[in-house]
Parts: sequence; C-alpha cells; structure tokens
Amino acid sequence: MPEQRFRFKQFSIEQDRCAMKVGTDGVTLGAWTETHGAKRILDIGTGTGLLALMMAQRVPEAQIDAVEIDEAAAEQASVNITASPWAERIRVHWMDARRLHTKEPYDLIICNPPYYMGEMAAPDPRLTVAKHGAELTFDQLVDVVDKLLADRGRFAVIVPSDGEHRLRLAGERVGLSVFRRGPLWYLEGRPFKRVLLELWRGAPQDPHDPVIVERAPGEYTEAYKQLLAPFLLKF
Repeated sequence: MPEQRFRFKQFSIEQDRCAMKVGTDGVTLGAWTETHGAKRILDIGTGTGLLALMMAQRVPEAQIDAVEIDEAAAEQASVNITASPWAERIRVHWMDARRLHTKEPYDLIICNPPYYMGEMAAPDPRLTVAKHGAELTFDQLVDVVDKLLADRGRFAVIVPSDGEHRLRLAGERVGLSVFRRGPLWYLEGRPFKRVLLELWRGAPQDPHDPVIVERAPGEYTEAYKQLLAPFLLKF
C-alpha cells in the first residue's frame, strides 16, 4: 500500500485524498521534460501537485498553473503546494481543463494523462476518472493543448507504448509533431511499457532519449539515478 506522505528532497506530497499516488511515471516525466525557456507552465490533471512542484523546483522563474477536475485531489494539491517553498508561484484550479482560458499562452504544458481509455472501468469512480479517461480523451487533451500552447511552446506527456500512435495522430490533427521521444523501460531487457513524448508546432524531429529505470530488480541505472537525483531522497 502506498505511503500517505511521499518525501522528496525539497518538498513533500500528502496523497491520502488522491486516487492516483506518486509513482515512477510521474517523477520520470517531471525530471525528463525539457524546461528551457519555460516561463509559463501548465500542469493538466495535477493530482497531488507533483508535476507542478517539480517544475517549480526546476524553473525558479516560472509561473505555474495546475488544473485538477477532482475536488479532493485539487484540495490536496493546494495543501501540498502551500507547504512547499514555491507556493507564491503555483496556482491550483479546481476545474475541467477544457474550460480553462488564458490571455497569455503557456511555454510548456505537462500532463501525466489517463491511460486506459476504452478498457474496463475501475471499480472506484475516482480511479475511473484518473486512470480510464472518463473525463478527458487523448483528442480532447490535445484540443486543450492546441488552444493554450504558445507558438514555440512544447507539450510533454507520458503514454502507454500501445497508446503512443493514437496520441501522435491526435497531435498531428492540430499541427503538433514529435520534438523529442523517450521510451521508458522499467527493467532493462523487458519490453518498454511507457513512452515519454514532447510535441511542438515545428517540423517533426527524431531525437531518441530513452530512460531505463533498473538494470536488474533493485539495481537502478546510473543514468536514472542522475536524472532523479535532484528529487528523490534515495539518490
């Protein structure tokens, strides 16, 4: 059972009221994403506030909006952010991301989205929203990004390997192409289950930036330890 508090080097996450807990996917996305030039950042589906807090730690000059549709999760994200060193730079919005409007577009939009759209729903309705996309499909997510992303901005996301094609097609529909791609292996030698992606409005690129978490069970790779060293206490 996940711990109700997850401690990082510079902040802590309370997660007892959130359906989705801190996990490898979220922390890897937050560390892997390119933040250069990101002065305005949006975290869609912030949950515990993890990605918003990681962005605040990585980009001291950034102003960050964090959107969450689940009321209890939005309240918990607010608690976590208020207790952090960066409370003045992060705003939590309890709302559907599709209703968000802004006068200034975002340089970076980041999202750890629902994964299991079209599969059997979770027994917990809040998990259904968080994990099965009952509230936001890939096409709807990309439409939100298209509306809010700056012309030279980037959209960072992590998806299942078998969902990558659908997300990329959704992006192409609105003129977003791959800027950067990183297959994520939880264990070296096994098939990769997740893909880290950055999309942008420019020409398609082909930078291959993979991540391998463990070389053997319990044996983290040096590259992964370096990637997460600014955040995780065990590194």
